[in-house]
Amino acid sequence: MADPRMPLAGEHVHFSGLGGKGIAPAASLAHTAGMIVTGDDMVPNHRTRALAAEGVTVTIGANTVPDGASLHVASAALPPGPHTGPRRMARLEFVQHLFAAHRKRLIAVAGSLGKSTAATLLHRILTPYAPSAYIGADVPGLLCGGQLAAGEWAIVEACEYQAAYRALTPEIVIALNLVQNHEDHFGPGTAAFERSLTGFLTAPPAPPRLAVLPDEVAALLEPHLAATETRLTVETVGEDADWSVDITGADPHSTTFALAQHGTHAGTWTVPAPGRHLVTAAACGLVTALHLGISPADSAEALAGFRLPRRRMSTMHHDDKLVLVDDNARQPGQAAALLQALRQAYPDRHIVVAVAPWGTKNQRDLSAWALGLSEADTVWVLPVGDAAVPGGEAPDADIRLAELIRLEGTPAYAIRRSGQLPLPDGRTTEPVLIATAGYDASLETFSALHDQAVTAFGAQPAPAS
Repeated sequence: MADPRMPLAGEHVHFSGLGGKGIAPAASLAHTAGMIVTGDDMVPNHRTRALAAEGVTVTIGANTVPDGASLHVASAALPPGPHTGPRRMARLEFVQHLFAAHRKRLIAVAGSLGKSTAATLLHRILTPYAPSAYIGADVPGLLCGGQLAAGEWAIVEACEYQAAYRALTPEIVIALNLVQNHEDHFGPGTAAFERSLTGFLTAPPAPPRLAVLPDEVAALLEPHLAATETRLTVETVGEDADWSVDITGADPHSTTFALAQHGTHAGTWTVPAPGRHLVTAAACGLVTALHLGISPADSAEALAGFRLPRRRMSTMHHDDKLVLVDDNARQPGQAAALLQALRQAYPDRHIVVAVAPWGTKNQRDLSAWALGLSEADTVWVLPVGDAAVPGGEAPDADIRLAELIRLEGTPAYAIRRSGQLPLPDGRTTEPVLIATAGYDASLETFSALHDQAVTAFGAQPAPAS
């Protein structure tokens, strides 16, 4: 019998595309809410296996909604089905439905890039309030990025693609950045996303009351917001903002910074991971925490437990000769931020970035990618492969990108999966760091490259005695 104190408990919801990073955390929320959860996907992965281990019934190889389901949540990657069967919801529509049933107050983390990491940081910072979470990443301590917890607040990664976030009614919004992305939806540039985000921040009947924005995002949105009659309070974060950020220290393992509100010192915090890009995300989260009444000491203690999600500078191998790192950097700015973090963490290594930025919906801006990768010591550009489809990438984009990177002064090579892994000037004796960067679709290619790199550059095992 369903527990009457648990809204939606006992209701049957089926998730199609269960292994997707957007669907899996929604299924995790449903499971912890006491719902009957089933799901399907065409191929298994670590998320389908994790959910199956928790008792979710998973079907592999077919998308079939079982009899008895009253809700059907489907990945946007699946084509719309016939208007029969149970009520169908988009993933964020379902997340809003579940959190509203449990009377959670929402904080949405929006922006073009870095939402998962920023949401994970905010989840740690708000630990004293026991927040729930919906995050599209493999977050340490959360089942597939989802958690229904006891506190009144819930953190939601708010995807902008196809205006998915318009299903949410958050009280607070953090918007990290505005860069060109999802061109198949927004078109070139950022103007369409600026208008979309403004609509999200001002949408009736229950628009958010507070937006915490980096100063460059606030500058882009200001003319759009000025044209509305919103009562939204905007707090800016940056060098010359309502909340100024001053980085006071950095070492291979952490970055320390201070916040001041209109010149008044508010506290000093340490992010226990390298990368100055994390400071902006953490600062926005800390401003939110201060608005909610969490003390600087409590948020600092909580932040000390932060760990990056999977595929965010994840160490895959480490020895004296070779470090292997895997990251989901799939935009030029992310690649540049990754390189800065790697320089901070490994200042004495020869840094190679093996990049596969190819997508199947939009061609890459190769000049921007060349600039974003120019601070590497060496770049390996992996084949376009399956992304060479109509509307996707040009088949020779890997060769052209390598040429553009060389024009920036950085050695670059278009390599093949079984080909040689080159370093310039015979530097194979220098300690090497290789970072693979790109979409999850390239994980098999990255894994094969990791194995090849260990053989080529890693420490050799001692002979058996």
